[in-house]
Amino acid sequence: MGSTTTGLPRAGSADGTSGGTLTDLLRERADADPDGIAIVVDGRDPLTFGEWNRRADAAAHGLLRFKEPRLRRIALYFGGLDWIDYAVAYHAAQRVGAITLHLNDTMPADEIAHRLAECGVNGIVHGTGLTPPAGSSGWTASLDTLDTGRHDPPAPPPRIDGIADILYTSGTTGQAKAITVTHANMLFGRAKPTIDTLGNADHLLAAMPLGTSSSQGTASLPLLSRSILLVAPPNDPERIAELITGYACGSIMITPATALALVRARVHERHDLSSVHTVTTASSAFPPAVARDLLAALPGACLAMAYTSLEASPAVTLHLFDPAKPLSMGRPAHGTELQITDEEHRPLPAGAVGEIWMRTAAPKRRYLDTDLDQRFNVGDWTRMTDLGRLDEEGELTFFDRAADAVRSGGALISSIAVEAQLYEHPDVEEVAVIGVPDAELGQAVAAVVVLTSQDRLPDVRAFVEARLDKAEIPARYILTRALPRSFLGKVLKRELRARYGSPDAALPA
Repeated sequence: MGSTTTGLPRAGSADGTSGGTLTDLLRERADADPDGIAIVVDGRDPLTFGEWNRRADAAAHGLLRFKEPRLRRIALYFGGLDWIDYAVAYHAAQRVGAITLHLNDTMPADEIAHRLAECGVNGIVHGTGLTPPAGSSGWTASLDTLDTGRHDPPAPPPRIDGIADILYTSGTTGQAKAITVTHANMLFGRAKPTIDTLGNADHLLAAMPLGTSSSQGTASLPLLSRSILLVAPPNDPERIAELITGYACGSIMITPATALALVRARVHERHDLSSVHTVTTASSAFPPAVARDLLAALPGACLAMAYTSLEASPAVTLHLFDPAKPLSMGRPAHGTELQITDEEHRPLPAGAVGEIWMRTAAPKRRYLDTDLDQRFNVGDWTRMTDLGRLDEEGELTFFDRAADAVRSGGALISSIAVEAQLYEHPDVEEVAVIGVPDAELGQAVAAVVVLTSQDRLPDVRAFVEARLDKAEIPARYILTRALPRSFLGKVLKRELRARYGSPDAALPA
């Protein structure tokens, strides 16, 4: 069979009018454990559930002075490690029934202006000391000016079928796309099993950027697990290691880019990281060599990998990294159904490479653009715009992003499989494989590489030629000092294709 399915009941009330929101969870945790620590930022500034709840109520009352309809869509604009004020502002906005948009001060100004306009933002709550971004004609307020000192509930709870957030995709393969998320979707099935993959640790360290589509989920982890959230600067491997040691963190949540930085910095040689038993990621696929090096630096840990997308959540596959099956994404979690389809949207049998589709019984996330929504939400299914295959046991192997796979001479080539082999060479620090135009083949495989030394290229070429099929061997190598990355740390292959899309832009292999 080409699909795997299990059942999961719907959550929330039958009419979708009450209960089951994140801000309800915060109020419940504050009542049950007001002095319990929820969030610690960089080893300082602990936030308790009680203080979080009180500050959210006080700021929510401050927001009410703007009145409807100017409370319908609120942008949260924060930066650096200002996670506590961000978490307070988020729940304040939710408590007045606003739809929230998440921004940070590292986003390009034109991207911020685009999102503010596309989402029809009425007002902006920003961090103290930050200048509000340009591009909105609505009101602005820093969080500190919203504090009224009132700690009673400011308004009736929001409907669970109402929209809570507008989140944006990463934009690595094209323009970032806006997705609407309801309260009911946000909490659907969240307690099990995905949260269990975090390892049930006393302290969960998260080295993630603030003010992104993943920030709301990261800040909500203390409400969904028993762990204290310890936030670390994502671009500082030394500080991450210091915090792991100081707090004896059992679980860490990082991106592949942060994992690579930790491995390259060899922090395990200077810090005791033996407390770590679980490393989690829900981002792009780990290069197997990086995964193995990371686990060698954390010998008591497992690498828990989740395959999902912003659009399809809470649909997810879960997997513990296995060197014998390095590109496996595991099996669908309870309640997730998955299928592989051809270009005509017909299910494919086990073993065939095709487009990955996922669905759950959860209320669906929707594209803000209705044309995109009709194209990529097909009935209950969400098209992932990724390629993969299922085996006979229903285990998913990730093949590539559909936009990144190289179509060369009639062959479909996985860019990440070629990258995986290049990363096996010790002199390859970073690599991105792309397709570039070729008169005979349609596309040729090109490898954009960061090497320890440029004179190592002949050895790298010989190394991969012995490990790859003929069609997969890069026809061109392009040497660079750094790969372009988004503010989320993801490699921007679309920029590489634009930069090196002509034959004379690349160095022939």
